[in-house]
Amino acid sequence: MIRKIARVVFYCFLPVVVAVSCSNQPSQEKVATPPPAPKADTAKKIAPAPVAKPVQVANPDTITPNRKYNDIARYIAGLKQEPGSTLSPNLEKDTVWIRYAKSFNGEWQHAVNVRLKPMSDWAATELAAQRKMNLDVFYPFSGPDILHANIFFPMAKHYHLYGLERAGALPDLAKMKPAEIDNYLADVYGSLTDILTKSYFITKNMLNDLQKNNVNGTLPLVTVFLVRNNYEVVNVKYFHLNDNGTETQLKKDSTPTHTNDFVKVYFKHPSDSNIQVVSYMKCNMVDPEVKKNAGLMAYLANMPVSTTYIKSASYLLHNPTFTIMRDAVLKKSASILQDDTGVPYRYLSSKDWTVTLYGSYVTPVSSFPSGFFQNDLQKAYKMGDSLKQIKKLPFSLGYHWGSAAQNLIKAERKS
Repeated sequence: MIRKIARVVFYCFLPVVVAVSCSNQPSQEKVATPPPAPKADTAKKIAPAPVAKPVQVANPDTITPNRKYNDIARYIAGLKQEPGSTLSPNLEKDTVWIRYAKSFNGEWQHAVNVRLKPMSDWAATELAAQRKMNLDVFYPFSGPDILHANIFFPMAKHYHLYGLERAGALPDLAKMKPAEIDNYLADVYGSLTDILTKSYFITKNMLNDLQKNNVNGTLPLVTVFLVRNNYEVVNVKYFHLNDNGTETQLKKDSTPTHTNDFVKVYFKHPSDSNIQVVSYMKCNMVDPEVKKNAGLMAYLANMPVSTTYIKSASYLLHNPTFTIMRDAVLKKSASILQDDTGVPYRYLSSKDWTVTLYGSYVTPVSSFPSGFFQNDLQKAYKMGDSLKQIKKLPFSLGYHWGSAAQNLIKAERKS
């Protein structure tokens, strides 16, 4: 209902001419039956991935700036153009865009006040050690959600995002008719409703919203989040992940028809000369698909030690069909920040991990089977609460949005 209302509110601004995955809740979707607790650590049964040469990553410092990407991102984010913009000044005079910008600013400021600012303040203290390590951020099942990963870890050199949605492309505003631009802005606004209000994307909505005839992929939303977080989009490039784990640059987006094609967005803060990168790859992370994907297997085998972030992940890593990704997280993470939908608590043994619990742990929302409830995690929260070791969580982030029934788990690998 919230989603429908948001779109109707924006569409009222339009003139008469307008005639498994990632960081999401499967609201009204069919969800997998939760597996029974394994008798042994199934992650250890996974055959090792093939050894490959290190991934060839383009040096961000050599990226030639192309400001058109930043200009387009600011326009669809409802932000004023900066001096020297490549876009026509008339675009900002459009009454639909003016109303769109006003509405977007209001929604964004609300999200900042109730969630993003508290998150940033909390992370400055609770994630200080992880920020200091400045490792790549590995964010499986993310969709285009660079927003929350960047708030938690703002200085990461490279964010690795994955989802089921296409990468897509930014709109060529110069070639679009006014009515087409108006429709596009409405689609952008609608596609962001879930994450701005609930803090996560819903799979079925994303797969519909990010079709070519709508927002056209995750890239537009990634750039919107970046410019809204006060960054400058420096350039956008497309790549293909080869079977041996290396990557080859492409001329354009081809993710709808080619496996292992992905996009990189290069960005920087105006006060900093260092260029950061967020990459997004469309891929299915269920075991059978990963096993037959030589490039992804090679990449995971050679992935650098990272900081892993997981939220609102539909409890996929609780299923026996996602052991490869769970194993990659456990092997490649120096630290993990997640809610209860990430790696099951039973895998974070005190022998290998120092675990800190935040917020409160309750039964999963009704969209998921009760079998995903973790008795050992509940026991850990109760024990920690009695010892006054459970830390407060001053923001709502996850499936229990809008309530205090939120949890975060920070696991730091022991040396």
